[in-house]
Amino acid sequence: MNTLPRFIMFDLDGTLVDTAAEIAEAVNLTLREAGLPPIPAAQVRDWIGKGTAWLFGNALEAATGDAGIRNSARYAHLYPRFLQHYADLTGRMSTPYPGAKTALQALHQSGYLLGVVTNKERSLTLRLLDFHGLSDTFDVLVAGGDTPQGKPSPLPLQLALRQAGVPAGESLFVGDSSNDVLASRNAGVAVWAFNHGYNHGESIAASGPDAVLDNFAEFMARLGVTPAQPVAL
Repeated sequence: MNTLPRFIMFDLDGTLVDTAAEIAEAVNLTLREAGLPPIPAAQVRDWIGKGTAWLFGNALEAATGDAGIRNSARYAHLYPRFLQHYADLTGRMSTPYPGAKTALQALHQSGYLLGVVTNKERSLTLRLLDFHGLSDTFDVLVAGGDTPQGKPSPLPLQLALRQAGVPAGESLFVGDSSNDVLASRNAGVAVWAFNHGYNHGESIAASGPDAVLDNFAEFMARLGVTPAQPVAL
């Protein structure tokens, strides 16, 4: 990306907010109610990024040893329980990554259009953003279920671009996983990725983003934006 973007889109889990602990707790509360063994939190962390239905399917499959359980009545019964536990826990065991809120506020004040593009269901996304006081900084939100396919399909990013009224070449996506990189490439959008997230246990550098970021201070330095000296667009 040779010029500064007008529109910056962010993934949510693993990019802006560390949510692994509350997701793992919601999974294991549901499994315990069903008389099933818990899943290690580290394993749940590696499943984050493709939506809660996929994640809970993996957890139930691992707990039961049944490779076909995603299509069963048991899954259909337990998945809503998982969503309820997750809704109850949302925000309580998660925290924005250091510098994330300050960065978003500075970008918003500087006149950037900002968006969230996530595979997380809309109700959970709104609840998480509200809990951490992040909702007011975003102009666009595309969540799981808003398009026929989630990331790595380009459809969520393309919807966000249409809502923002900004072309792909003037936009940037910031994520933490191979799904984010693939979605961005498929949509023709530049992509930067944090290495603090949930890339299914693999190094994000191997996915080939345009930049690998260690923290939000580095992210802001690359954009040339600080709270004291915002850039003029």
